[in-house]
Amino acid sequence: MALNSSSILLIGGGGHASVCLDLLLSQHRNVVGYIAKQPSANMDQFIPYLGNDDVIEGFCGKEYRLVNGIGSIVGSRRREEAFGWYKKKGFTFETLVHHTAVLARDVVLSEGTQIMAGAIIQAGASIGTNAIINTRASVDHDGRIGNHVHVAPGAILCGNVTVGDSAYVGAGSTIIQGIRLSDNCIVAAGAVVIRDVASSQKVYGVPAREGQR
Repeated sequence: MALNSSSILLIGGGGHASVCLDLLLSQHRNVVGYIAKQPSANMDQFIPYLGNDDVIEGFCGKEYRLVNGIGSIVGSRRREEAFGWYKKKGFTFETLVHHTAVLARDVVLSEGTQIMAGAIIQAGASIGTNAIINTRASVDHDGRIGNHVHVAPGAILCGNVTVGDSAYVGAGSTIIQGIRLSDNCIVAAGAVVIRDVASSQKVYGVPAREGQR
């Protein structure tokens, strides 16, 4: 089945997929259906269930673009792994920007980046591949966000903050200016980070410290 190049396949059937679908439909995109382990009643009322991951063999990467609707959950690599698996199949991921998001003119977005409702990205910032800047999160000037990062709802990243690949920045957290969050680190919800965070380190609290909740 061949459709035009703007046809979208949505990967996932959970909560984040529903948010991505709402964004896509608000932009009048042609969403052909969704791919997930099992059908979702919330999704089925809007678009058809196509099957599990194996169904992708029936589609061509030159005719369809993908949206990664798998949420980024602490301790899970499923979103990142799915991105890599579908890339190897020859597919390209669509970059999403909600119409209420505010982006400076020189912001750089990568493949599969998702900028959700009310997010703010300031001048000189760059957002990596398959990253999520979630609802009402903000990345101030010259922020550097790595690949597969999730900046959760309401998080505030001040100027010149660098976030390494596969890091998780929790909801409502604050990262002060100039801080580096290294690869695979986790910042808990509500934390205030005033020091650099090492690779794979988990920090909690105000001010944020390793191992405190």
